[in-house]
Amino acid sequence: MRLTFFGYKFIQNEERLTWNQLATATEANREANLLIKKAKTQNTVSSVLAMVGGGLIGIPIGQSIADVDPNWTLAYIGGGIAVISFPFSLSAFNNVNKGIDKYNLSLKHTSTSAFSPEFRVIANRNGIGLSMNF
Repeated sequence: MRLTFFGYKFIQNEERLTWNQLATATEANREANLLIKKAKTQNTVSSVLAMVGGGLIGIPIGQSIADVDPNWTLAYIGGGIAVISFPFSLSAFNNVNKGIDKYNLSLKHTSTSAFSPEFRVIANRNGIGLSMNF
């Protein structure tokens, strides 16, 4: 997972995933899946509140640019709504991190049993050595 300017970027096996694809990919781990679904909902609520707040802030700014008497009460209300979006955004970030970590940890337990290193003795003009490939 990466957090970009435009939102979250989820990557699995070099392929980008959407929120829905991420939720589907983590269905094998119920706890991780629930955290990711919760984060998706919180992210949606945060985005809606931020857009509404930004729009309400923008209306009086546009009015002042157009030389109309601006209604600054809308900007104050919009600022309050935008501030309310921050806790939702932070909760979404924390929950998606926890969900992805839980999912990745569950994958590591299954992959460690398949660890089979290969040892080779190497000899060349510089000397003799031991190589381990895994």
